[in-house]
Amino acid sequence: PPPFVPLFRLGRGVLLLEGPSSASRSYASRMERDKERAGGGLVTEEERDAVQKAKERERAKARKKAEAALAAAQAAAAAENGAFQTRRKNKAKQPNPLSCKKRKGADDGGEKKKKKRKRKKTSDA
Repeated sequence: PPPFVPLFRLGRGVLLLEGPSSASRSYASRMERDKERAGGGLVTEEERDAVQKAKERERAKARKKAEAALAAAQAAAAAENGAFQTRRKNKAKQPNPLSCKKRKGADDGGEKKKKKRKRKKTSDA
């Protein structure tokens, strides 16, 4: 069979796919090796060199930024060690008004008048 042509067999009502032949495997491995050598087959050597140089420049910029940030952090740490820093205390916060019960008589500020209950009239009959 030619390379990359799948073989299907029907056995007991089940469709079976056979593994690739040795010719297919060798052809596929040859194609993969060629792709690795050519860098995917789409990139020339000049382009590959240009990409590597650009990556090196990016890495150098990143290294410089990291070194500058480290130096700044070390300078800030040295400055903090020299001067005492005062910590602010947390203020006492008010309770959540939605979770608190209301006080009795706190609304009008004065005494509440008691309501008299009316008695139910009973019939003695």
